[in-house]
Amino acid sequence: MFERAKQDGAGEGVASLIDEHMRITGTVVSSGDIILAGGVEGEIKCRSLLIEDNASLTGNITADEAIIAGNVSGEVKSAVLRIKSSGNFEGVIRSNGIEVEEGAVVSAKFRKARK
Repeated sequence: MFERAKQDGAGEGVASLIDEHMRITGTVVSSGDIILAGGVEGEIKCRSLLIEDNASLTGNITADEAIIAGNVSGEVKSAVLRIKSSGNFEGVIRSNGIEVEEGAVVSAKFRKARK
């Protein structure tokens, strides 16, 4: 799902990249996947979100699936949330399923996900 080089003829499966040199303030919306390697202050709404090791987000996430390997401070609303060992999360989690790898730093309030 999150392969930078992945591409087919219809453009399906291609993730949008916010690279390590980009800093965005505001709302980022995509009907597909987003890879965050830079920084965002605001909100990200997408199908699937990958926050890479050195990336940071201060704001909210709304996604079907979110994978956090970098730093996030805010609220996550997702069906599935995965926090990798390099991840650092502080905020509110509204998720149907959560997976936290050993070594991750998590300071969170858990809220019931709305259907």
